[in-house]
Amino acid sequence: MNFPLIVALVRSLFVFFVCLSQSVEAQSSTTQVSAEEFIKIRCHPNGSPSFTQWTGNVTTSGPAAEKAQTLFKIVGFNVAKCYRDPSGNWMVSSRELTYFLNPFTGDILNTWNNPWTQETLPVVHISNPLVQQKIPGTTQFSAETQGATSVIRIDVPLSYPNPLAGDIRFAEYSPENYYKAHESFSYVVANEDLKNITQLDSLKNVQVIWTRVSPWMPWMKMKGAAGYLVFNAIVSKVDGLSQLPMLIQSEIQNRLPLYSNAPLCIVAGRGNVSSWSYFKDNFAFYLAGSRFPLAAPITQAQGECESL
Repeated sequence: MNFPLIVALVRSLFVFFVCLSQSVEAQSSTTQVSAEEFIKIRCHPNGSPSFTQWTGNVTTSGPAAEKAQTLFKIVGFNVAKCYRDPSGNWMVSSRELTYFLNPFTGDILNTWNNPWTQETLPVVHISNPLVQQKIPGTTQFSAETQGATSVIRIDVPLSYPNPLAGDIRFAEYSPENYYKAHESFSYVVANEDLKNITQLDSLKNVQVIWTRVSPWMPWMKMKGAAGYLVFNAIVSKVDGLSQLPMLIQSEIQNRLPLYSNAPLCIVAGRGNVSSWSYFKDNFAFYLAGSRFPLAAPITQAQGECESL
């Protein structure tokens, strides 16, 4: 064995990787983005509605030893308004929808055949009429620059009591004591936009890579089986309702006018709606085989801002 040759080769590789690392560091940098600047990326500081849409897949490794598979395609949207409270903090107040689609045809699923239990079940599409997130005014976000774009990465580990736990009605749907999940968001913006963000009302050209690892959706009736779902989607800002996917436009126009606009204020005294709380509140409709999302007239927004 030629040890001098091996030593020389190792040294060469070490020098190569050091130079490569220095080259990457030279091409990349990190800047800080203030809470108000991030609000310009997420929505509008002046309270105008901001629309985002997404498309992607939901996959799972399953509860047994079979290969990972794609269970659904998804399409969804969020409409949000951003408000600053008297303390200088920001609140993102929004509504959102996500539809589960046939992974092969892309058609909307109103029922789903569970491949593990062989049950045909109603599909409860994600319809959250109130989702609010507080961003303290002193928050600083790190933006990593690579080439012509910058990325703001936000990881959200979630763990809170499962609203379905302890109720015998939901023992076969979601018996876990805690809802545990993890969401990751990577906001991608042009360096030029980020450089001029103080002069801009808001950033239009924004894309987000969204990943969520979560338990089975309760409507899947997985009876507490081991396993999880992975949501992967590409999110982009759009100018308004007319640029949303036709499925969502039709649903909002015909059945869900509540979702045509975000809440008109920071809604106090009401908790966020999740798929788990929505399932609990509408379990009777699920058992009756109703079509989801349930109709949501604009009148459902009445009283949201009464505390103001």
